[in-house]
Amino acid sequence: MSENTISGLLKSRVKEYGTKLLYQRRDGWSWKQITWLDFDRKVKNIASFLMDLGLGPGDRAIVASSNRLEAISVEIAVMLVGGVIVPLEFNAAPETVTAVANETGANFVFVEQGESLGAIIDSAGLMPGVERIIVFPDAHIKNEKVLDFRAVLKFGLMKRKKLEDELVKVAGGVGSGDLAAVFIGAGGAAAEFTQGAILGALDSISGKYHKLGMEDQSFSYMTAASPFSKLINYLTLYKISRAAVADSRKDFYMDIVEVMPTLLYETGADLEVISRDLVSGKNGVSPAKKLRLDLGSRVGHIFTDRLPGAETNRLFREAGVTLHEIAELSGRAG
Repeated sequence: MSENTISGLLKSRVKEYGTKLLYQRRDGWSWKQITWLDFDRKVKNIASFLMDLGLGPGDRAIVASSNRLEAISVEIAVMLVGGVIVPLEFNAAPETVTAVANETGANFVFVEQGESLGAIIDSAGLMPGVERIIVFPDAHIKNEKVLDFRAVLKFGLMKRKKLEDELVKVAGGVGSGDLAAVFIGAGGAAAEFTQGAILGALDSISGKYHKLGMEDQSFSYMTAASPFSKLINYLTLYKISRAAVADSRKDFYMDIVEVMPTLLYETGADLEVISRDLVSGKNGVSPAKKLRLDLGSRVGHIFTDRLPGAETNRLFREAGVTLHEIAELSGRAG
């Protein structure tokens, strides 16, 4: 098993860095520390649960969510056993979820709680191929097709004890050429990434930004379903760095001073929004100074799918932040 698959990467990293910090996430008034071993156990519990329900190599799982930690864990778990993630944006329209589920033959739908949740659940009968709709962070919904994410973790732990050997065997049989992610673009066109293509992109990015290492910490909150918004989060696993992922855009700005990241992941579109908000609400403080206060003292780099306009670029430069366009993950389906 080599590092040209998600399974190989995770196995290698956990073996060497198991007790080191990987993620932070807010837990009430405090911050929860998540090690490599913690993350590995969670991913394998999810994978075991899905395997027990029939998910296997080549099967599809829709993930309609922001890049919150639950979503990242699910995506890695699906890829671990050779499944294929089909990302959709947070609060994707119910008709979009239904259409994509039926067109791709999705077996599972993971949904972050939002305005569309009720309508998606009401549409469960229109997705005959979907075994379960799984909701996170937690939801108590009486519907035989709907599962609470907490239940997945709980029962996944029990299933893993029974399926440990099978999980190892299935994960070991996944190859670099196996499909891992399908991104649905405008008009239904699809951009596909194999396991090897994802690891290759991460390796290319890592080589360009070799100064970013284990002491760096990234922070992000993105709701889009583009290759950048989803796959850039795996750079943490590849670079052996640390990460914090916000649960909402509001939390992102509330928590950034406590997280003290050195690196942010942000879409070009959202960089433009941030710029407009700062210019319109500067209240006597220069936009660059206000931006630096909002970002905290340590942020020096922002990875983005596309560079914003000249004025926005200048604003971040004046605030002491360098923007990097990640071409490897900038492509959009269609």
